[in-house]
Amino acid sequence: MNAIPCSGLTGDTPPAPGYAELKAELLSLIDELAESLPSALRPALALRDKLQAGHFDVLTVGQFKRGKTSLINALLGESLLPAAAVPLTSVVTILAYGETHRITVHPLDGGRFDIPPEALADYVTEPGNPGNAKGVREVLIQTPSPLLRNGVRIVDTPGVGSVFRHNTDTAYARLPQCDAALFVLSADQPASEAELEFLHEVRKYAGRIFFLLNKIDILRETDTAEIERFSRRALAEAVGADVRLFPVSAAQALAGKAADDPARLEASRLPVFAEALERFLMEEKGALLLDAAASGLARVIARTRLQTELERNALTLPIAELDQKIARFAARRTQAERELQRLEGRLRQEFRLLSDGLFTGDLEHRLEDLNSSLGRRFDGLVLGQDHQTPKDFDERLEAFIREEVAEAFSGWRDAVERKGGAAVADIAEEFNRGIDETIADLQGFASGLFLLSAPTADPEPIWPERSPTGLRTADEPVGLELLAEQALKRAPGLVAPRFRKFKGLAERWARHGIVRRRRRQLAEAVEMLAGRTRSGFRRRLEATRDELSASLRRRLEGVADGLEQALARAASERSRASGEADPQLQRLEAQLALMDGLDARIQAFRSRAAAQPRP
Repeated sequence: MNAIPCSGLTGDTPPAPGYAELKAELLSLIDELAESLPSALRPALALRDKLQAGHFDVLTVGQFKRGKTSLINALLGESLLPAAAVPLTSVVTILAYGETHRITVHPLDGGRFDIPPEALADYVTEPGNPGNAKGVREVLIQTPSPLLRNGVRIVDTPGVGSVFRHNTDTAYARLPQCDAALFVLSADQPASEAELEFLHEVRKYAGRIFFLLNKIDILRETDTAEIERFSRRALAEAVGADVRLFPVSAAQALAGKAADDPARLEASRLPVFAEALERFLMEEKGALLLDAAASGLARVIARTRLQTELERNALTLPIAELDQKIARFAARRTQAERELQRLEGRLRQEFRLLSDGLFTGDLEHRLEDLNSSLGRRFDGLVLGQDHQTPKDFDERLEAFIREEVAEAFSGWRDAVERKGGAAVADIAEEFNRGIDETIADLQGFASGLFLLSAPTADPEPIWPERSPTGLRTADEPVGLELLAEQALKRAPGLVAPRFRKFKGLAERWARHGIVRRRRRQLAEAVEMLAGRTRSGFRRRLEATRDELSASLRRRLEGVADGLEQALARAASERSRASGEADPQLQRLEAQLALMDGLDARIQAFRSRAAAQPRP
């Protein structure tokens, strides 16, 4: 496997450790803690899973036939994905790291099964799986590529704008699940209006967009430079800021790797982009993920240290005194659980208030303005269609309701998402602070009870989340078929044979009825979409509230259970002959020394990770 290197492309100086090396070092520290301290096994493994799951989905998007699939093959240095001269990709394909090459199909109805490489085209291409008749949700390709080892998952999406409408729908549906996007243009076709419209959708979701101009090898250098200037200017106008455009030749890069030709690879200009991708990983999200994991590991050690010190000190107490203190701790834990119940009650109230008040004020005024704007546009359309037959006139108004209403609602839904997401973030921060205080009080009580210093640890780490907030609801169809229909659309055909002398009058009467019916449908469509949006957000808010409440409970129970179990172990050992306590004390002292060493290494790790150069 010859993937494009991401860093250290030139010079003899060894590059500074990148995200992959730092992540591997942190995982090693977590494993060492889990293996050395049984009481830390569960939280350490949970932390490991969270760090491992911190992947970065990089979607490759754009119009059909821009060379997106070829670009992925070039980045990985191998023709893993099928490419052809016709619009081909029809199913989302995810490329992730794996020790061995493996292809897994995930059907829409659940389950999974593996396929050999030669069968891949039968599931992910339009010729092999037309219209996704085989019901494939996505295909996962695991491969030992160095580019993917650092947590990147490259996602190949179908091209938009081809004759296959379902391919465009699939590409749009995947956008909310991306961390970054590779927006691929082609040097043989200037940026089109359709591409810039699609870019508008991509910008709603991608935290970072890389713009690539592919196929620079098929044009003369002067022509490529002109296309590059034009595309950069068009993109800048679309996004309202200057953009960096990476001219590349995926075909030349792949050929250079296959022939082990460094000059050809360099001429493809793909290594420049690959290095920028690695720097983004470290700068934008990798550093946050590593620091959150290291902070979480420091918290696990601080918690385990308190449990160990508690057990050590408890072993030195008389049995009667120990039993008394265990009873006092149990009473204090009950008090902490009552505080948690109060927090959960307040949490339910906060979310109820948010659900009731989310659509008032500014959002309510925006909806009124949207409704008025649609009404004015509808009236303008009515005035401009006098030359059409009643049938064509009616179909034009129906198309307006079907297409324009949903489009107009996108901005309102975005505003709802922003307002709701910000409110949920504030609520989560407040209640996480509240449970932190409850946990700190419980730990402080246990420390004072057994003459220990109160523990100090970092606040609960904030893990970088995928954009958007998760509150966004799926776009709803306007659903004209759900609205009441009348027979006015057919009225001219029924009236004309009987009143041919009054055909003009009949058509005016029919047109008046059509306008009245479609105006009512416009109002009903707006109300329907508003209602669906409200109910969808309320369901999401309830789910978010339940998740947050469960998280608060897990955090308190994790700390309280650990302290209680440490005291129970001490009581069990203390009930034995007093002479047998010394070996246990020595074991606990050794564990504390081990934690001191791990803690020092974690702090050194965090310092080195924070010192990584940023572009």
